[in-house]
Amino acid sequence: MYFINSDPQETAEKLSGMDPRLGHVRGRVTDMDGNGLAHSRIWVRETGRSTRTDARGNFVLINVVPAIYSLVAESEGYTQSTIIDVPVESGDNAGHNFVMFPNYNRMRYGRRRGALAFQI
Repeated sequence: MYFINSDPQETAEKLSGMDPRLGHVRGRVTDMDGNGLAHSRIWVRETGRSTRTDARGNFVLINVVPAIYSLVAESEGYTQSTIIDVPVESGDNAGHNFVMFPNYNRMRYGRRRGALAFQI
């Protein structure tokens, strides 16, 4: 598991040391307002390989065998999100971004002042 730093230079250094025959999948996980979601889990459904997002919601999965996959994002308090038919080629594969929506099935109405509260 590798975390990606938001600094482009550090990201380039990490990716430069990886196997050039394999793919590296990068992206970001945000909420509906565009705020990055830290510690979200990103995994490849077909292989089970996973990583977590950094404090700004950025992630990278390194050394992924080129093929077509489904990427899944999970974040506490949000519904699971899936991107299907993601082609992974050798080298850098950027731009796989997730927008997460609150998990309303896990919400309930609070007794105090009619507030909504998450059951997490």
